[in-house]
Amino acid sequence: MNRTLRWIATVAIGVLVSSTAMADGKGDLKDARDKVKEDKKDLREARHAHDAGAAKEAKDDLQKDREKLREERKAKRKEHMAELRAKWGQMLKQPGVKAEMRLHMSRMARLRRIESLAKAKNKDAIVKRTEAAMEKEKTRHQKRMDELKAQPGGAASGAPSAAPAASGGAK
Repeated sequence: MNRTLRWIATVAIGVLVSSTAMADGKGDLKDARDKVKEDKKDLREARHAHDAGAAKEAKDDLQKDREKLREERKAKRKEHMAELRAKWGQMLKQPGVKAEMRLHMSRMARLRRIESLAKAKNKDAIVKRTEAAMEKEKTRHQKRMDELKAQPGGAASGAPSAAPAASGGAK
């Protein structure tokens, strides 16, 4: 009984904290991820204690929080694409620009993941190096996008550093 009350209080506090954070517009995804982690932990504990009722409640909460996280990610992605369209316009439809954006987003995602893991492990040196690498990648990306924008026919090349094909080929 006491454990159930504690669990309900925890969920209520989590809902209050996450709704406050959403009102601020800061940390939405991080809070949602933390909530999913917390619900997973509650589910594991309920299963371990062989408490079917609590396990079902925890599982339902976990599913709701995962759905909420999916929706927040979807909204964030939509917002980001709107920003890109506002900044680059029709240029985003060109193959070279698409390739560059894909490369940049992939690199930034990897660097953000490295940074979050380093912060979790309190590896300050790695965090610094990752931040420096992020800045370097942003600079490289901006330079490449400016080059693509300056091309007379748009960004017709498929790859960021594609060389023109040799004529004739091997025989």
